Amino acid sequence: MTRALDSYYYLTNFQTLLAWVNQHYQDLLSGEEQSFIETFLSLDKNSQCLFTRLISRKHNLFRIGKLNYPEISDVNSAAKTLADLKWATANPNLSIDEVSELLTKAELIKLFVDQIPEIKRLSKAETIERLSISTNKEHSWSHWTKNSLGELIEIQVREIVEVIILIFFGNPYQDLTDFVLADLGLFEYEDYQIDENLRVFKNRQELEDYRVIIKLRDRLSEAASMTSLTEILQELPIESSSIAIENRRQKLCNQLAYEFEKRKNFNTAYSLYEESDVPPSRERRCRILEKQHEFQKSWKILEEMLNQPVNENELQVALRIVPRLSKKIGGDFRKPDKAQLKEFHLSLNKLTDDEGFEPRVEVAVLNRLTTESSPCLYVENKLLNGLFGLWLWPEMFRSTQGAFANPFQSAPLDMYKTSFVQNRPGIQELWKLLDTKSYKAHFMSIWASKRGKANQFVDWQVMSEPILDLALNCIPVHHLKAIFKRMLFDLKSNRSGFPDLIQFYPSSDASTKYKMIEVKGPGDKLQDNQIRWLEYFTEHQIPAEVCYVSWRE
Repeated sequence: MTRALDSYYYLTNFQTLLAWVNQHYQDLLSGEEQSFIETFLSLDKNSQCLFTRLISRKHNLFRIGKLNYPEISDVNSAAKTLADLKWATANPNLSIDEVSELLTKAELIKLFVDQIPEIKRLSKAETIERLSISTNKEHSWSHWTKNSLGELIEIQVREIVEVIILIFFGNPYQDLTDFVLADLGLFEYEDYQIDENLRVFKNRQELEDYRVIIKLRDRLSEAASMTSLTEILQELPIESSSIAIENRRQKLCNQLAYEFEKRKNFNTAYSLYEESDVPPSRERRCRILEKQHEFQKSWKILEEMLNQPVNENELQVALRIVPRLSKKIGGDFRKPDKAQLKEFHLSLNKLTDDEGFEPRVEVAVLNRLTTESSPCLYVENKLLNGLFGLWLWPEMFRSTQGAFANPFQSAPLDMYKTSFVQNRPGIQELWKLLDTKSYKAHFMSIWASKRGKANQFVDWQVMSEPILDLALNCIPVHHLKAIFKRMLFDLKSNRSGFPDLIQFYPSSDASTKYKMIEVKGPGDKLQDNQIRWLEYFTEHQIPAEVCYVSWRE
């Protein structure tokens, strides 16, 4: 059951974040960052609330008169406190472009009609363009607005807050909004151990290297010239002993290399790709060598991709390159036969609900197939992902280097990295468990003890006890083992693509008492990841079929 958000939920979140970082990562903080935390926690509630509200928004300029937060009784006083601390600048100097973005068209007319008599006939964009041409000087907000539109402040300490948030989450993608799910009562998090010796950042240098990589990545997204690319290349950090940082550095190497490759600077591009083990580094090196007519060297890399692919996409790309490159080295390549997918066809009447809406085609098929003795469920990826999450739970939440940065994670930070399995030798014991008669007890025990806790793979609304019991009694364990094996090979790609429906036959005498069904309506085609799973199911004799639906006239 969810609970209503407290008016100060966002402040509680930020206070929690600051207290956690101060307690667990104080050795990583600079004096300025420590001072910020101590000062913030000593402020009056109004000032704390206003700062947290503003820092949670993407921009830095705020018109005081436009701020409306019912829980903050005195916005003006709180803003003055922030200015006195130099956490914000009152009445900052701004360019005409910055000022114009803060004003409505009516306000622009009021302020600049003398300067542009025809301003009323112009669009706001045209007005801003005209003003930008006419002046390039900066003036204070009060100067631009002739003291007629209230006060303005500019937040100044965003970088400090960003560092603290990065330390807390251990990645640049999460922010304070990630707390809201916990506040709503939607998630209870696993009580995993966050060991000081296994933190994401072991020292300040690792943190700074990570920040440099993030900044260089942002600069790369805007780099347009060879000069700017070369500058980024010169600022690349050296190889890091931290797995998380090195992985991100290698991704940046790939991105930068591709920009050089597009500009036909193949030598620099190749050297950068060589610094990375992260896909598509091998693919790009293979292609560069092919362009340079180094076919044998290219083929050698291709063989590595085929024999030891890092993920599904790399294998798929390699198989596409093989026929072409094989001809260039004089090889005899025969395209492997595709697995014959099982399919059946249904002609159905379109369904409508009480409000006249047409349910999804999957629901129509489910209704047609379901019987009292053979229930059919619309689960898509959720059932098999849920079974996988229950099986893997002990190792998924085991404390290892760089896995957990804070107590609000539904998966370890390295969940989708190639190092995930390497860093958890205990997974071997979970494989062995599937070869014993006690494997069902493992699933049921985890379900009972962890029910309701956040896990990226487990949807507790789907993973009810009756459904879990039905799945474990109808799906042979060697099928689960084969499915989990492919998932772990490339979790990012292979956690999706499962068939829409699963039908169980609990009363059947057969060893296999279920069938998965991918539903395709008129004009709908199988996606690549669905085809890969269906071919894998065929190879491993796992029952799965494609149902093609046509509507009766």
